[in-house]
Amino acid sequence: MTDKKKSFPAPPSLIGDKVFLRPSTPEDIANMHHWWLQSEPQSLSCRPHPFQTAKEAAERAQTAQKSADDQRFTVVRKDDKTTVALVRFFSLNPLNRSAELGLLVDPEVRRKGYGSEAIKIVTRYLFRYRGLNKVHAQTAAFNEGAIAMLESLGFKKDATLRNHYFYDGEFHVGYVYSLLQFEVDW
Repeated sequence: MTDKKKSFPAPPSLIGDKVFLRPSTPEDIANMHHWWLQSEPQSLSCRPHPFQTAKEAAERAQTAQKSADDQRFTVVRKDDKTTVALVRFFSLNPLNRSAELGLLVDPEVRRKGYGSEAIKIVTRYLFRYRGLNKVHAQTAAFNEGAIAMLESLGFKKDATLRNHYFYDGEFHVGYVYSLLQFEVDW
């Protein structure tokens, strides 16, 4: 009788109850590109983003500089292996031991807990395995879903950024939220 080892779809540190994270591929980026367009791209960031085709987005992901300080993960639902979100950390600062988080969830499955679990998994990974002290996220004041999710996970509002998002012909307030390692209670 041979001893079979259990095969994991991702490193154990990137597996949650409902989802697991795996490194994103250019194909993932192309397939998720329509989520970006459905989510009103200019409302998602205070930085300008060019409109591009799915193919261009995939090519851009293919040629992007690979770095341990800026990683994108595809969020996959465990029960049926469906891709449900993209979570990312970037601007990792080894001196301050911090990184910024980003999240894009398929509009058809929002408010089902997949984004929250993805943020928990990547945050836990950054705290336990990368030695970070703080993760932070920025969002517009009109993004009530992101604000509710961050606050439900224990993130605290650190700053108000006046007239920080230009969207739909107007300036809007932005917020910076953060979570410190010692504050995690999940």
